[in-house]
Amino acid sequence: MCQLAGTGDHGRDAGYPRLRAHHEGVRRFQLSLALLFPRFALGKAAMLRLRFAFAAALLLIPLSASAELSWKRTVQEFQCTPDDKSVEAHFTFTNSGKSTVTIKEIHTTCGCTTAKLDKKVYAPGETGEVVATYSLRGQSGALRKLVTVTTDDGQQPAVLDIRVFRQEAFEVRPTLVYWRSGDAGEAKTVQLKAGAHSAHVKSVTSSNPRVTATVKTVKEGGEYAILIKPTDTAQRETAEITVTTDYPAGAPRSYKIQARVK
Repeated sequence: MCQLAGTGDHGRDAGYPRLRAHHEGVRRFQLSLALLFPRFALGKAAMLRLRFAFAAALLLIPLSASAELSWKRTVQEFQCTPDDKSVEAHFTFTNSGKSTVTIKEIHTTCGCTTAKLDKKVYAPGETGEVVATYSLRGQSGALRKLVTVTTDDGQQPAVLDIRVFRQEAFEVRPTLVYWRSGDAGEAKTVQLKAGAHSAHVKSVTSSNPRVTATVKTVKEGGEYAILIKPTDTAQRETAEITVTTDYPAGAPRSYKIQARVK
């Protein structure tokens, strides 16, 4: 099972949107005064008095009731093994405003990710959860998927970030071997090492009959050597070596090695 490795920044609960809007109003008013009353027409002291008077008036005006979702966290990181088939991320939120929030849309970045929630309408103070499931089939290494949540509260859509590192069944080094024209054409070795699990190489094939590939067992179920050799180096050659394994069960991985005669 994938392990939740870390948490990220808070979502739209970071900062105070309504207070920022208040400051923005003050800034725009100051800019308007500067345009309407150039300094040659209105003294600096009078300009400052007007600005402070306007700011004080704004403080006396009650802020209108608003709605907004506050997210417990918007980034989740997972560590997965090759046996793990999917990741399930739970993103919890609360309506921290004073009016009802309706979730209008949840959008994922690909068909391998789905997202759901129990309902769309949340009263003030009510808590909900977006559950996102990310299928890892055919994917490994460092992975990332995004889920965008759009509401009717006038705020920017929330972006939920799923980050996954899925271990490879085998570590392959190198993934490219080559010879220069006129080289001796000796066999070159590619090492395959399994992780903590037991995994086997089932077959090795080459796309080019003039470039052969054979497998040598270094440690059964843990380490193998792929020996790649061109017939000669008199001409340019390109080959793709495919290594088929038996791990993970149900969806065994294959690996590609590129071979070149330059």
